[in-house]
Amino acid sequence: MQSPDSVLASETQFQQAPPYSKLLPELLLALLGHTGDVFVEKALFVPERPSQQPPPDRCNFAVTDAPGLVSTSEREAFNGLLKLGFHFKHLAAFVESERSHVRLHAASLYRRALATGVSELLDVYRAAILQIQQHMYHHPGLTLAGLQHLLLDCQMILPPVHQLLHTLQQDNVSGSQLMQLLQTKASHREKLLATLQAQCGIPELHSCLTRLLWHCNQVLFQQLSAWMVHGLLQDTHNEFFIQQTVKPNQQTAALSTAPSLPQAQSQAPPQSTGDSNATEWHKGFQVSMQALPPHVSVSIAESILFVGKAVRVLQRPTGPLKSHDLLPQSDAISFAQALRQLQQQEVFDQIGFEHTVDVIRTKVTGQLWQLVVVHAELPAHLAALKNYFLLAKGDFYHSFLAESYELMRLPPRDATAEGDLTIPFQQSALKSTADQDPFFQHLKIRYVKATDSSEAAQASGDKRKLLHVPKYDKWDDVFLEYHVDWPLHLLLTPQVMAKYNVVFQYLLRLKRIQIDLESSWAVMRRQAGRSRDVPLHTRRLPLWHLRHHMAYIIANLQIYVQVDVIEAQSSVLSQCIANAQDFSEAERAHETFMDAVVTQSFLDMKAISQMLEGIFSLCQRLCGFVQRDDGSSDTDAADPDKIAGLAAEFKRRANMLYTLLQSNKLQSSQRAPYLRQFLLRINYNGYVENEAVRQLRQGDVILRGNI
Repeated sequence: MQSPDSVLASETQFQQAPPYSKLLPELLLALLGHTGDVFVEKALFVPERPSQQPPPDRCNFAVTDAPGLVSTSEREAFNGLLKLGFHFKHLAAFVESERSHVRLHAASLYRRALATGVSELLDVYRAAILQIQQHMYHHPGLTLAGLQHLLLDCQMILPPVHQLLHTLQQDNVSGSQLMQLLQTKASHREKLLATLQAQCGIPELHSCLTRLLWHCNQVLFQQLSAWMVHGLLQDTHNEFFIQQTVKPNQQTAALSTAPSLPQAQSQAPPQSTGDSNATEWHKGFQVSMQALPPHVSVSIAESILFVGKAVRVLQRPTGPLKSHDLLPQSDAISFAQALRQLQQQEVFDQIGFEHTVDVIRTKVTGQLWQLVVVHAELPAHLAALKNYFLLAKGDFYHSFLAESYELMRLPPRDATAEGDLTIPFQQSALKSTADQDPFFQHLKIRYVKATDSSEAAQASGDKRKLLHVPKYDKWDDVFLEYHVDWPLHLLLTPQVMAKYNVVFQYLLRLKRIQIDLESSWAVMRRQAGRSRDVPLHTRRLPLWHLRHHMAYIIANLQIYVQVDVIEAQSSVLSQCIANAQDFSEAERAHETFMDAVVTQSFLDMKAISQMLEGIFSLCQRLCGFVQRDDGSSDTDAADPDKIAGLAAEFKRRANMLYTLLQSNKLQSSQRAPYLRQFLLRINYNGYVENEAVRQLRQGDVILRGNI
């Protein structure tokens, strides 16, 4: 602002005080919001409610209407200056309102910070008025023009600030419901920061708004420090862009309604005491786009969200680990200092802020990688999941399926099925390398009769596309439960374990079908060795050929999934985990692995699953023929019509599967490489293709004959 001395020096032409000089002391009081007899506050605005303030353009401070007091030009000059008193009064009322005890627990933290900035502005204004008053006593020749010049900066600053606060107050009182009020506050904060951050062509106003923005950013940096350094949310008014979505007392309920996948139902109990922490990690917090400040991008907000969640994990370890072992105190101090340096800067440093967030994220995710990959032995647990869920431990499952073969030929008894399976499951471990595997203790075989998958998905709120596992028999509801220790629950969530169970059930059914076909072959050989009836053997030859064709399809399907998909993707996963430098890379690698296994196994394609389900059903029918065959000529196995019908249906199904895999729609999709590999497995000697072509030609011949 202009110094009064410089203004008075330019007004030396006045030899005596102007006639209105006696009004100037009262004018100064009016400029501070205190009206009197000469400068009055008129009732030009009728509020609709007690707390409503007049709009900034409805100034009701004016010179009294008494005639002869001042001239017309002087009246206009006085009224122009009185607008500052009007703005000052309402700015001071805003500050007082935000600091009052009534609004202490209901006010916005950002509005209170803004009130602090406005109070600072008003202090500067008061100091200017006081300085003018002091000089008026020593230099009574101050004119209205000089006074206007001295207060020119205030005339450029106070009206826009008053307009800003009036807009906030008007929007704030429009909400009627609590949630709407909270959302409105967040919206106000965003509008406030956006308005304050906007560039302004008036240097004085721009400097003022920058200072007000600085005060608001103090709250933002306090919240950032609490979240990124200590993992705490200091947000009692739901204004911070990181918001809690699942309260601690809601985490159990969230687990019970976790999205389900077919054939790996959510009836399984919680897997570990860390499940609540897993729910918090994956669903407990989110970025609120409505509350996102204009100078924080979405990607940076996601990084800030990750850092806070990681700090919460690192500072709450279980077992022998201590929090200072996972996140050293020196790191927390360096994080706080880096944020404090940004907080103290006059202008928000966008580049420095993003760099600091990236540095903190890199450090925290490295510590999280050490915790999950090194301390928690993630590679060993992933190997265990591969061994048991993906059937890589062949000796164990060969023993288990042999031990449970007779049991699984009978329908399961719902009350005892799980216990019946547990006995051969544990016995098979003693007879295989699983006996020396410490991770086998994490496993438990379960049987829970599944409800309709679509109903389960709808009840759990699952909006994703369901996976489809081809059905085989009434033992399809067998699944595995794996005890997940802290902090592996960050990766091995109930949803991830459900996907593992989907693949497990698919592979188990393939293995069971293969064993059933092998057992049928053994039965047929024994019967052939006991019987000398050559015509009867001849009648059973089509059954032998059909069993061979079925075994061929099932074996190659199993080889494709186990070798071309699981082994290939496991190698990629192991390499990625070994090369990973932080937790995010390991997490992405595992997600990519699971998605690749599910996708390349075509479990997300209902059409292919239905084709395979039809083939599985035909294999089951053939095995039933063989099991019921007593060697006589009146059984299904010796009935040429039934065998021919079964063979024709199997060829039709196999040809339909081959035709579907060859369709232009699938071959032109991103699945084309996997489809070609699958086709190579089931058609490496051209058998399936030749059968498809032969059936197509037969269809053409029949069609021409009918014509």
